[in-house]
Amino acid sequence: MRMLRRLSVLAAAVFLAGSAVASPLDREMREVEHLRGLTFLHGVAQRTIDRTELRPLIREQLAKSIPYSIEDYVRVLKALQLIDASTPDVVNRMFELYDSQVLAFYDPTTHTYFAIRQLPKALAGISDSSALRESVVIHELTHALQDQRFGATARDRALQHDTDGELAYHALLEGEATLVMMDYLLQKAGQSFEDAVKSDLLTAMNAATADQSIAPDAPRYFVESLKFPYIEGLRLVVQAYRRGGWKEIDRLHANPPRTTREVLHSDEYFARLDRAEKGAPPFAPPRSKDILTIERLGEFHWRYLVGDHAEGWVDDRVTVARDGNVTAETTWETPAKAAAFRDAYVTFLRGRGLDPHVSSDGSAVTVAYRQ
Repeated sequence: MRMLRRLSVLAAAVFLAGSAVASPLDREMREVEHLRGLTFLHGVAQRTIDRTELRPLIREQLAKSIPYSIEDYVRVLKALQLIDASTPDVVNRMFELYDSQVLAFYDPTTHTYFAIRQLPKALAGISDSSALRESVVIHELTHALQDQRFGATARDRALQHDTDGELAYHALLEGEATLVMMDYLLQKAGQSFEDAVKSDLLTAMNAATADQSIAPDAPRYFVESLKFPYIEGLRLVVQAYRRGGWKEIDRLHANPPRTTREVLHSDEYFARLDRAEKGAPPFAPPRSKDILTIERLGEFHWRYLVGDHAEGWVDDRVTVARDGNVTAETTWETPAKAAAFRDAYVTFLRGRGLDPHVSSDGSAVTVAYRQ
């Protein structure tokens, strides 16, 4: 499901250990321009807040990014079994996770960089963060650059009803911002960015540090969906950089990944780019007063639910009715992969105490149950 838009989190990299600076952003903007090879079209507003002000802003950001209320958002998560129905106090635990991770964020709707004076508790013991202070600013200003040069905010808004497409697009945005930040930090440390990109150092380090500051009792779905754009997005963007540097990443923006399958299986995505083939239009489900939501979950979400049995995903349409009925219509590459998914999904649902009704037709599987 849709996550908060472009929050800079600890999972991005272990380097994100500095508090945001409160000085004007001109110098940092010039640094991003130098690293990325693109210029800003106009300035970026800045606002500095206390950490005590963060939670209301997170709630506001979440409300902007989902097409229903936060309470209905939780209902949908539970109906889809992304969160166990017995999980208590979901909203508060979600906000606690974000509060513990967010160091700064760029609000694309107001084109404002929000700096936070205090570090999260997980980093409160750091004695000297001066050498890393600007890393967060570089990351977030890259989002501002994406907004100005590639229309990221408008594209993001067009994907509001496309769960899978939005997550795939955020992987491009976060992957690129993380790569620019790492370029900056490596140069500051006197190390070769080009050598690091050629190896697996950046992606391995990013993945290894992703869980270090996350509380073990944080709801797993929120953790995994928060990590995905940073970890898998960086892998995607590093592969693109190897193909043609920053110009190749410009090409990704001209024709972004449309599904999390394209992010997870980047060879398929790059093959589509090489064919100059546009991706599918955003998923745009019909609206009905009896329907809470209709989702296209995509490979990421099915992998979350059934693991490797999501291999071979082609398409899906999942309807959550207001009366608690859920219908998942899915398509797979082959009948064998469809059967593997069906068996794994039914086993998972029964493990949650549900009684699914299943129909299969070759590569198509439909599963219905009542929450």
